[in-house]
Amino acid sequence: MTSRAEAQTRRAAGELLPPLGPIARALERQPPGALGALIAAALGILLGLAGALLTGRADNADAASFYAASLDLRDAPLTAVRNVEPRRSRLIEEILTAGAPERLDAERRRVADRGGARPKLVIIFDDMGIDRRAFGEVMALPGPVTLSFLPYGHGLQAQVDAAKARGDDVLLHLPMEPSGAADPGPKSLEADMSADRLFETLEWNLAQFDGYVGVNNHMGSKFTRNEQAMKRVLAALDQRGLFYIDSLTTGSSAGAKAGAAVGAEVFVRDVFLDAEPGRSAVRRQLALAEEIAAKTGYAIVICHPRPETLDMIGPWLTTALARGFELATVSSLRKIEVAAAP
Repeated sequence: MTSRAEAQTRRAAGELLPPLGPIARALERQPPGALGALIAAALGILLGLAGALLTGRADNADAASFYAASLDLRDAPLTAVRNVEPRRSRLIEEILTAGAPERLDAERRRVADRGGARPKLVIIFDDMGIDRRAFGEVMALPGPVTLSFLPYGHGLQAQVDAAKARGDDVLLHLPMEPSGAADPGPKSLEADMSADRLFETLEWNLAQFDGYVGVNNHMGSKFTRNEQAMKRVLAALDQRGLFYIDSLTTGSSAGAKAGAAVGAEVFVRDVFLDAEPGRSAVRRQLALAEEIAAKTGYAIVICHPRPETLDMIGPWLTTALARGFELATVSSLRKIEVAAAP
């Protein structure tokens, strides 16, 4: 990566209903006077069953939508195809679309060749600093990993120091304005702030703890669309020697473009691990992260310290080395960038 360049419904309605064959046979054995009542009862049962199933699906869909909205991820691509390295983006698009690999074999070798190094899995845990129990559980996982701390968390410096002492990377999880009603927390950056107020608010966030190597956005589906505002933020980060990870909470983020315009170091996450609820969704995204890492040299994975995520990712991290992968911190991407530069 060159950081300075640029459900459907699966079943038909009839499949929601049980077969009518046994019911029809039962009706044939009934006396004529009972036929109408039995038909009405049977139809009532069937319609009730269909309604329950459909309502269950609606409830599940509502739950998934609420889950995504709470993370400000309603229009975020689960995988970032439009990465800031065009060659790597084409390979990721090929993975997602199962495109013709024979046309990209040579390109794949150029991108994935890191001197024989194992593919890197860069795992970023967002929303750290609020729940001490979650912090302890992340610290119990194999590492190294990267922890992104919210600036308004509690007892931040002690947690940051513990993570760094373990060999983990630390990011500042910078609150930014979302498009919807989700609350990014106090002192969030807003798209319509004046330049003076924006820099003042940014400075407050940057001053809440020490020891972070970079910044990624918390929410921000509205703010990150604003190219001018992003230029101001990224230029200020670059002056401090900090890089920026675009969490890509919206497919319309201007992060990579703004970074290229001001010469700031920008990376873009590849996979959101738990933007959808449920262990099966996490499992599917873990497999996708492995495939991207195997074919491009690395994968940037963002997740949250939720119980089901921690349950799934623990064994996965434990066995990563045996499967041929290397766990890496986010700052290791700077070395990959230098190696990949033409």
